[in-house]
Amino acid sequence: MKKVLLVNPWIYDFAAHDFGMKPVGLLRIAELLRRHGHKVYYLDCLDNCSRSKDEFGFSKIRKEKAEKPSILKEISRPYFKYGISILEFSSRLKEIPRVDQILVTSGMTYWYPGVQLTIKLLRERFKDTPVLLGGIYAALCREHASRTSGANIIWKGDYVKKAQFLEKDFYPAYELLKNREVLPLQLTRGCPFRCSYCASRILNHGFILKDPVSVFEEVMYYEKTFGTKNFVFYDDALIYRSAEGIKKFLRMVLASGKEFTFHTPNGLHAKYIDEELAELFKKSNFRNIRLSLETSDEDLQDFTGGKVTNNDIKIALRNLKEAGFNKQDLGVYILIGAMWLDIEKTLKDILFVNSLGAKAMLASYSPIPGTRDYRMLIKSRILNNGTDPLWHNKTIFPELLEPEYSKDIQKIRRMTANLNKHN
Repeated sequence: MKKVLLVNPWIYDFAAHDFGMKPVGLLRIAELLRRHGHKVYYLDCLDNCSRSKDEFGFSKIRKEKAEKPSILKEISRPYFKYGISILEFSSRLKEIPRVDQILVTSGMTYWYPGVQLTIKLLRERFKDTPVLLGGIYAALCREHASRTSGANIIWKGDYVKKAQFLEKDFYPAYELLKNREVLPLQLTRGCPFRCSYCASRILNHGFILKDPVSVFEEVMYYEKTFGTKNFVFYDDALIYRSAEGIKKFLRMVLASGKEFTFHTPNGLHAKYIDEELAELFKKSNFRNIRLSLETSDEDLQDFTGGKVTNNDIKIALRNLKEAGFNKQDLGVYILIGAMWLDIEKTLKDILFVNSLGAKAMLASYSPIPGTRDYRMLIKSRILNNGTDPLWHNKTIFPELLEPEYSKDIQKIRRMTANLNKHN
């Protein structure tokens, strides 16, 4: 039997929000290790560190001002470390005995300062224990992680394979969490589309649909075990093949007579929201529906992958409204700050969404290594292969494109907020 410590590091960023974020992959590993007889310890820099919570259990993540890396010194916005204090981290660490291995996960590529600090403190406590780093940053920026993270091994692939993902009763070890008011669910993995700006196909090869019966049983287990009533889907293609997947799942939820609340922070594929699915969403208490548009420019829609058309958005919103949703329930993501967008196009996108009776949700563009967009940015010499991942940050990337662009973005955000207030 081995003793293994699993760690979810801090976030370093200009802004971070709790929308039910949990290190699901890391917690699946915890369950896998325990099933093989190993002793698991868990330390989460983001767990149980929130302040006030809303009616669904979402909350602001505790933060403290952090010194900006030299690259970011000229950025006027304040920079924060999100999560528990270093003192609390060190205190929790002292309670953990000597372990044989440490596994650290990672999120966004530009959050890597949190990874570095985490591994540095782990090294001080467990000097000779091998550290393995996985997650998104490790997968997308392996060379940078190898040089700077302090980890012994950089794991680029899946920790938990397809067999475990599909296995009945193989749930993430959510009992290790302190806050279980909102828990993530996963009905699908991967995405069938090839959007130019998205890393889904890099991180997940192919598309996998779980048995909706097993996901329903998972929900019932969490309610019985933890009392959880609020769930969030972070699937990249939740409603793809909806007749086999999400529709069956929601019919079971409704037949159970249980009252749950479901959230979809990731944008949904509008072309699959027919009348039946819209009604199922409403009856099963889906809140804050989010659709993906990115841009209303039809030429750019084809250029970026062709996953949605303006007509798809119109039909989806019509179906959702007829099912009982109103403007304040419905948000449509449009990208802002991409190299192939300008202010005029973004303004047209905002007005188009509002003309359809929905809220325009501005999603700041982030360049992601390995994507077609990223290769274009390198070819255009906006980025190079040695660009620090801090420049991937969606908050500051527009300033790399054009220093004055950020001022225009702030104006657009204020205008959008005013338009969204009106029904």
